[in-house]
Amino acid sequence: MMTLYPIMEAVRSGGDLENIGGDSKYSQVIACPDGCVMYGLTANPLGNENFFKGNFFDQA
Repeated sequence: MMTLYPIMEAVRSGGDLENIGGDSKYSQVIACPDGCVMYGLTANPLGNENFFKGNFFDQA
């Protein structure tokens, strides 16, 4: 879980997973702590406004 949380935050903020070792912009393979199981994490862009870069707070 400590590995997945920073990856999730990178995706949520509009980041590119290739910058932190991902296979593509929206996917990354993660190994379990003992290295026996590999997990694939894939994000699907929804096309919504980016909360961190958009004018979310200016709407009020």
